[in-house]
Amino acid sequence: MKKLLTTLIVLLMLSSALTACDNAPVSSSLMADASPATSAMALYYYDGKTVTQSYIFHTPTAQTLLDELDTVKAVKAGDWTPDDITLPVYGLNIGKTDGFGIFVAWSNGYWITQTGDAYKFDIDFAELFEKYPGTDTREFDSFTVFPNAYYLTQDKNGWRNTLLTPAAELSPPENVTMTLESWNPDKVTVSFANTGSAEWMYGEYFSLEAQLGGVWYEIPATPNNWGFNDIGYILSAGQSRSMEYPLTMYGALPAGMYRLVAFGLTVEYTMS
Repeated sequence: MKKLLTTLIVLLMLSSALTACDNAPVSSSLMADASPATSAMALYYYDGKTVTQSYIFHTPTAQTLLDELDTVKAVKAGDWTPDDITLPVYGLNIGKTDGFGIFVAWSNGYWITQTGDAYKFDIDFAELFEKYPGTDTREFDSFTVFPNAYYLTQDKNGWRNTLLTPAAELSPPENVTMTLESWNPDKVTVSFANTGSAEWMYGEYFSLEAQLGGVWYEIPATPNNWGFNDIGYILSAGQSRSMEYPLTMYGALPAGMYRLVAFGLTVEYTMS
């Protein structure tokens, strides 16, 4: 009798523990390292034409939004592809405790992380953004500024032009040329030549474009806190000078035809 009573007590304890686990709050932990106390939260919305960006600077509001996201069950979706994307696309960006950022894209019930992993994540982002509206709104014509655009615009076959933004018309400076010296996966080396009679100023900023179906498209960088030094270099009349542009921010590029764009000038290269 004593043994039976002990067994019943153990079973009741196990049942109670299982029930407590079932009733415990769900935690996705996808935003566990977010630090609203030291970083503003950026909200993104893409309607197929324009990327709209706004900010939540109020720490308690950002934390409440994070808490709400944390209660949504996240299930790894290994079969996700860009074919699953529907408009509009939503995004988030917030700094972590180590100073780097967390980048999120969401569309059609899928949460895409900055490492390219996809999760089934059932939440109404339209309602969420209405509930927690941002301020200091800005608009961008290029999808390259959207969080995790790098993973949303390519698949195993390479770049897809579904969300990529066609490149703007070039406006090269007069009497200045740029020629390709070398192109490898890590950097592109070019040579600027000033054939005019006045000095010319340039800097470190550049962008990368890919040609698809005869059209050049802007290519997004990998998700990270990328930036350029705000510095100006002077190229005097009659001078030539080499310049290196690192490709690290673009990761492993799919095969195709690319061009590096700097100050309206371009060099082209076909990667196999």
